[in-house]
Amino acid sequence: MKCKLSEIVKLFDNPEVIGDADIEISSIGALDKAEKGQITFLGNKKYAAEVPSTRASAVILPRSYKAGLPEGATVVRVDNPSAELGKICALIEKELYAKPHYSIHPTAVIDRNARVSHNSYIGPNVVICDGAEISEGCVIYGNNYIGRHVKIGEDSVLMPNSVVMDHCILGKRVRLQPGVVIGSDGYGYEFVDGRHVRIPQVGIVVLEDDVDIGANTCVDRARFDKTVIGAGTKIDNLVQVAHNVQIGKGALLVSQVGISGSTKIGDYAVLGGQVGVAGHLSIGAGSMIGGQSGVNGDIPPKSYVRGTPPRPYMHAHKIEVLLDKLPDFFDRLKDVEKALNIQKKTFGK
Repeated sequence: MKCKLSEIVKLFDNPEVIGDADIEISSIGALDKAEKGQITFLGNKKYAAEVPSTRASAVILPRSYKAGLPEGATVVRVDNPSAELGKICALIEKELYAKPHYSIHPTAVIDRNARVSHNSYIGPNVVICDGAEISEGCVIYGNNYIGRHVKIGEDSVLMPNSVVMDHCILGKRVRLQPGVVIGSDGYGYEFVDGRHVRIPQVGIVVLEDDVDIGANTCVDRARFDKTVIGAGTKIDNLVQVAHNVQIGKGALLVSQVGISGSTKIGDYAVLGGQVGVAGHLSIGAGSMIGGQSGVNGDIPPKSYVRGTPPRPYMHAHKIEVLLDKLPDFFDRLKDVEKALNIQKKTFGK
């Protein structure tokens, strides 16, 4: 990337430029590692102390930043530096990962009853089974497997080595990262006559529009009916979503989250890394659950909780602080008990 800063800031919402807007920018750098010719940003106030010493030619800062500025650098003040940097990254992405020309690779295996738009890209060794429908603008990279009667909406992108099993439905602009499995069997068994008997999982998975699924994440098909991921929900790598789970729109699930069967996650809920959720529960809309929490009961809407079991965030933090003091507390308690025993021997009961 080589262009003038004045061209870059045209992408931003109401930027305030302080300094030379005609400097040339070649790439993006971190605050503490950036060099001349690079642009950097302050997206987390944790790193504010690094702003004055950055060697970047340009720095994007929040309007609320009032501390020292780097000498000689051009400053661009905006409402959300991270979001504005994302616009620059989107331009770079188009260059680094240009959308392939619409074509079908000769090694792809496409059933004669499948319907594939001519305005799609089908990569090497892709398998598309009977009755599958691939809409316009889709990009299906190499080694993907698309099962029978799968429907994939417009402009969806499937990275290499992902799997969409039979009858599942993907909406428009869905993105699957490498290794994703959509529609694997739900984990269903009944103990009958001394053995675990498999219960057929005959439902489907529905991913609504603008859903992103991270690498090596699994979304299980429903035992019956459907497992649903709502529009605009973003799921990180290594997440497990069990059968019949219902996730609302705009939810965020961070890496290594595990959700048991038939649980409902409300709109715009946020589950931090390694949160585990038991089955048949309800997580209210707008709730936030801190990392490594173990959820074994319903969570009301707009809750902010953490821990196992989850407690209000600051209350859980207070308990954590007090736990560190328990050894000292018990030592002091022993001293008190010792003093009381001495008093008993001296003065009697």
